[in-house]
Amino acid sequence: MWICAPEFIGEKIETLHKENVLPRAAHEHPAELQNFHWFVRKQFQWTNQPCRFNIAADDACLIYCNGCFVGGSSAQAYPFRYPYLTYDLTPYLKQDDNVIAVHVYYIGTLNHAYQSGELRQGMWAQLCTAEGELVLESDRSWKALHVTAWERTEVIAKDYDTQFRESIDAARLPFGWENTGFDDSAWSPAVEFEQDDHVLEAQRTAPLSFYVQQPAYMEMRNGVLFCDMGEEVTGTVTLQAAADSGAAVEVRCGEELKEDGTVRFQMRCNCEYRSTWELSGRKSDQIQFFEYMAFRYFEIDAPEGSIDLASVGVRVRHYPMDKEACVLKGDAVSEQIFNLCKRTVMLGTQDAFLDCPSREKGQYLGDVFITAQAHLLLTGDPAPYQKALLDFASSACICPGLMAVVPSGQMQEIADYSLLFPELILHYYRFTGDKKLVEKLMPVVNQLEAYFERFCGADGLLENVTEKWNLVDWPENLRDKYDFPLTRPIGSGVHNVINAFYYGMKKHADCLRNIVDLPQKNEAETVRRAYLRAFQMESGLFRDAAGSSHTALHSNALPLYFGMIGKAESAAVIGLIREKGLCCGVYFAYFVLKGLAKAGAYELMNALLFSDGNHSWRNMLREGASTCFEAWGKEQKWNTSLCHPWASAPILLLIEEVIGLKAVKAGFAEYAVQPHFPPHIEKLSLNIKTVRGRIQIECSQDKAFCTDDFS
Repeated sequence: MWICAPEFIGEKIETLHKENVLPRAAHEHPAELQNFHWFVRKQFQWTNQPCRFNIAADDACLIYCNGCFVGGSSAQAYPFRYPYLTYDLTPYLKQDDNVIAVHVYYIGTLNHAYQSGELRQGMWAQLCTAEGELVLESDRSWKALHVTAWERTEVIAKDYDTQFRESIDAARLPFGWENTGFDDSAWSPAVEFEQDDHVLEAQRTAPLSFYVQQPAYMEMRNGVLFCDMGEEVTGTVTLQAAADSGAAVEVRCGEELKEDGTVRFQMRCNCEYRSTWELSGRKSDQIQFFEYMAFRYFEIDAPEGSIDLASVGVRVRHYPMDKEACVLKGDAVSEQIFNLCKRTVMLGTQDAFLDCPSREKGQYLGDVFITAQAHLLLTGDPAPYQKALLDFASSACICPGLMAVVPSGQMQEIADYSLLFPELILHYYRFTGDKKLVEKLMPVVNQLEAYFERFCGADGLLENVTEKWNLVDWPENLRDKYDFPLTRPIGSGVHNVINAFYYGMKKHADCLRNIVDLPQKNEAETVRRAYLRAFQMESGLFRDAAGSSHTALHSNALPLYFGMIGKAESAAVIGLIREKGLCCGVYFAYFVLKGLAKAGAYELMNALLFSDGNHSWRNMLREGASTCFEAWGKEQKWNTSLCHPWASAPILLLIEEVIGLKAVKAGFAEYAVQPHFPPHIEKLSLNIKTVRGRIQIECSQDKAFCTDDFS
């Protein structure tokens, strides 16, 4: 049974659910039900048998058993495909008296991170034996309490609404509520909500990894404790403190320091990381905030002598990653760039592949196109990639042309991203050999094609795709002066980039049909010829739009990437890329560098990949990065996130192009290695876990030696 906090169920809300009239704008949502925290407990008897705990919570939860922290997650899911997590509680249980305690949170805003703001709230849980026999389930026998310790505050990122600033009065927290023996007789029974419409399914991905990491450096500065984690982390500051009731502890986090050495908590990514904890006056308060943040530094402003220094740390969280699953060694610069991207992918992979774990906290299709591939190569775990594909496929019921960010409460649509979906599926198949998922997703691919075909002119090219943002690249200042007005809605006329992506969609949709033995449409060639007629100039370069004479990097890199021109015709485009370099965003650099590799221009690909110019991964390192930036440098975008996994293309380039490991047959049933080293690298080694097993590669300029443990 789905259970809710009593304060959440009333005549108004029940009526809204019955009539399916739910608030879709911030001003329509009851303010008192936003940023809503509640605790729910169940005491029970247990005899010595293994037990699994299944739980789903909207929007998020933290789980305890007998006072021990078990785990938790933000669901980030549509209600019609709502995942439940499974935990083995056996290690936490004891003979006779036990308690399961859950901190449930509902944000109640329309944002990129959660499918929230629609008054769906609550929790569902079951405790089962290893054989599946039901021990207990969520019902009105569970005790619930709306916790008012979290004060009404502002959001930490204006206009994004993904997180409220936490200001907590510890005196209003029920002390020891997570433990057996706590008196919950004054708590209310949870409300059984029979009208709930969540459709539950087992979560495909593993529960998140939580662990405490100590600061690399701590120092008292003018009465304020300064802490440096030594690298970017995602998580929450945790510590113990004791002082008189009402004394305040303020925790300020940031990715950078100010000139005076204090933490820049008003971050350039438009988040203000400042949280407060009002002490209870008890012997000791365990300070632990709910929502995670992305930061490197933090400072604690607290009454003198109140902090237990040994307790200070960060409870880090991200999707579990075996750091030894993919290791590259042999060249200092290659290792630095590889590990920079690797850490970014790790921290940016939570319950979904996030564009950034600070501001939007959302799963964008364009970002996933790069991050999902990198994550699968880094881990050998296909589950997050599979989940992402199904998440985006689910958005087809909202728009058959797919949403740009899912699952979220924001109706954001980007044409370029949607057009990448068939190729994203194709890469998944190449890595995994999972034909069944391709078959399952083909109806969505067909709908996607039909959606965009509505915008085709007489020549077969897309024009006036007004329903979706035509992105080209981001930020705007890194579009190489692309000569077409990318207003929203888009202006009239035919422009280059969206049609290059349209060709790619047509081409890769037919590749997918071939995999699952369906008839191919064979329409890609018609689009290619129309594209060449519309955009290719006598010089061999490509114009940005019909009637324009400007040749942006983007307009030329994509026909190279998608193989729309032959090797002989590529010379002019390669020459343009040599002249312009990476005068594009970090996201789009993937298409530039992969396009050069496909054209056999490895010398230029390597020169750009290992460049130390202002538009390079080495520039990020030079500016002190421990994770990749949203743009090439901190000042190249007005609100740059300093942890942005869409910049992780070097993972793919180093493995697939520099070392040259390719899956010849799907799922690495056969593979080949052909190195393409730059002159400065003598040798590299790669130990990588694939879905089939491990591959160990030792290679130099002109040869490679490989072993594997495939059966």
